[in-house]
Amino acid sequence: MNIQEVARYLGLPEEEVKRLVDIGEIPAYKIGGTFLRFRVEQIQAIKEEVDSLESSAESRPKPVLDNKGHEVHTYAELEREIKRHEPVVRQYDYTFLERLRDLWYFKDFYVLSALVIALIIYIIVK
Repeated sequence: MNIQEVARYLGLPEEEVKRLVDIGEIPAYKIGGTFLRFRVEQIQAIKEEVDSLESSAESRPKPVLDNKGHEVHTYAELEREIKRHEPVVRQYDYTFLERLRDLWYFKDFYVLSALVIALIIYIIVK
Protein backbone atom coordinates (compact mmCIF):
# COMPACT_ATOMS: atom_id res chain seq x y z
CA MET A 1 0.00 0.00 0.00
CA ASN A 2 1.17 3.54 -0.57
CA ILE A 3 0.56 6.69 1.50
CA GLN A 4 -2.62 7.66 -0.35
CA GLU A 5 -4.17 4.22 0.10
CA VAL A 6 -3.29 4.09 3.81
CA ALA A 7 -4.64 7.61 4.38
CA ARG A 8 -7.88 6.71 2.64
CA TYR A 9 -8.17 3.37 4.53
CA LEU A 10 -7.53 4.93 7.95
CA GLY A 11 -9.52 8.08 7.20
CA LEU A 12 -6.56 10.38 7.90
CA PRO A 13 -4.83 13.11 5.90
CA GLU A 14 -1.59 12.07 4.19
CA GLU A 15 0.41 14.47 6.39
CA GLU A 16 -0.92 12.73 9.50
CA VAL A 17 0.08 9.32 8.12
CA LYS A 18 3.61 10.66 7.46
CA ARG A 19 3.76 12.08 11.00
CA LEU A 20 2.67 8.77 12.52
CA VAL A 21 5.35 6.99 10.48
CA ASP A 22 7.96 9.48 11.71
CA ILE A 23 7.11 8.86 15.37
CA GLY A 24 6.99 5.09 14.84
CA GLU A 25 3.27 4.47 15.32
CA ILE A 26 2.79 3.09 11.82
CA PRO A 27 5.45 0.72 10.41
CA ALA A 28 6.57 1.66 6.90
CA TYR A 29 9.20 0.68 4.39
CA LYS A 30 11.19 3.08 2.23
CA ILE A 31 11.76 2.06 -1.34
CA GLY A 32 14.50 3.90 -3.17
CA GLY A 33 15.00 6.04 -0.07
CA THR A 34 11.96 8.19 -0.82
CA PHE A 35 8.79 6.18 -1.47
CA LEU A 36 6.95 4.82 1.58
CA ARG A 37 5.19 1.48 1.35
CA PHE A 38 3.07 -0.31 3.93
CA ARG A 39 2.10 -3.94 4.50
CA VAL A 40 -1.64 -4.55 4.31
CA GLU A 41 -1.68 -6.87 7.35
CA GLN A 42 -0.01 -4.28 9.57
CA ILE A 43 -2.35 -1.48 8.50
CA GLN A 44 -5.38 -3.71 9.05
CA ALA A 45 -4.11 -4.58 12.55
CA ILE A 46 -3.68 -0.88 13.35
CA LYS A 47 -7.17 -0.10 12.02
CA GLU A 48 -8.70 -2.89 14.16
CA GLU A 49 -6.84 -1.65 17.24
CA VAL A 50 -7.99 1.94 16.69
CA ASP A 51 -11.58 0.80 16.04
CA SER A 52 -11.61 -1.24 19.26
CA LEU A 53 -10.28 1.75 21.21
CA GLU A 54 -12.89 4.04 19.72
CA SER A 55 -15.72 1.60 20.37
CA SER A 56 -15.03 1.30 24.11
CA ALA A 57 -16.83 4.27 25.65
CA GLU A 58 -15.25 4.08 29.13
CA SER A 59 -11.69 4.37 27.82
CA ARG A 60 -12.58 7.29 25.58
CA PRO A 61 -11.43 10.66 26.92
CA LYS A 62 -14.01 13.38 27.44
CA PRO A 63 -14.03 15.90 24.59
CA VAL A 64 -12.41 19.26 25.26
CA LEU A 65 -14.42 22.22 24.02
CA ASP A 66 -13.05 25.56 22.89
CA ASN A 67 -14.70 28.90 23.67
CA LYS A 68 -17.19 28.41 20.80
CA GLY A 69 -18.27 24.97 22.01
CA HIS A 70 -16.46 23.00 19.29
CA GLU A 71 -14.51 19.84 20.11
CA VAL A 72 -10.74 20.28 20.23
CA HIS A 73 -8.50 17.24 19.82
CA THR A 74 -4.81 17.77 20.28
CA TYR A 75 -2.52 15.17 18.78
CA ALA A 76 -0.50 14.96 21.99
CA GLU A 77 -3.53 13.78 23.97
CA LEU A 78 -4.41 11.21 21.32
CA GLU A 79 -0.82 9.92 21.25
CA ARG A 80 -0.77 9.57 25.04
CA GLU A 81 -4.07 7.69 24.93
CA ILE A 82 -2.77 5.32 22.25
CA LYS A 83 0.49 4.73 24.14
CA ARG A 84 -1.46 3.96 27.33
CA HIS A 85 -3.25 1.10 25.54
CA GLU A 86 -0.15 -0.05 23.65
CA PRO A 87 1.32 -3.38 24.74
CA VAL A 88 4.69 -3.33 26.45
CA VAL A 89 6.24 -5.48 23.71
CA ARG A 90 5.89 -4.07 20.20
CA GLN A 91 3.82 -6.24 17.89
CA TYR A 92 6.22 -5.74 15.00
CA ASP A 93 9.41 -7.47 16.19
CA TYR A 94 10.57 -9.35 13.12
CA THR A 95 12.45 -12.61 12.89
CA PHE A 96 15.28 -13.06 10.41
CA LEU A 97 13.06 -15.08 8.06
CA GLU A 98 10.36 -12.40 8.10
CA ARG A 99 12.99 -9.79 7.21
CA LEU A 100 14.18 -11.95 4.31
CA ARG A 101 10.60 -12.39 3.12
CA ASP A 102 10.08 -8.60 3.28
CA LEU A 103 13.35 -8.04 1.41
CA TRP A 104 12.15 -10.33 -1.38
CA TYR A 105 8.63 -8.82 -1.33
CA PHE A 106 9.82 -5.22 -1.68
CA LYS A 107 13.07 -5.63 -3.63
CA ASP A 108 12.50 -8.65 -5.86
CA PHE A 109 13.09 -6.64 -9.04
CA TYR A 110 16.54 -5.54 -7.87
CA VAL A 111 17.56 -9.05 -6.82
CA LEU A 112 16.43 -10.56 -10.12
CA SER A 113 18.13 -7.77 -12.08
CA ALA A 114 21.41 -8.41 -10.25
CA LEU A 115 21.16 -12.12 -11.04
CA VAL A 116 20.50 -11.46 -14.74
CA ILE A 117 23.43 -9.04 -14.93
CA ALA A 118 25.71 -11.56 -13.18
CA LEU A 119 24.59 -14.27 -15.63
CA ILE A 120 25.29 -12.02 -18.63
CA ILE A 121 28.75 -11.13 -17.29
CA TYR A 122 29.46 -14.83 -16.69
CA ILE A 123 28.45 -15.70 -20.27
CA ILE A 124 30.59 -12.87 -21.71
CA VAL A 125 33.68 -13.79 -19.65
CA LYS A 126 33.34 -17.50 -20.33
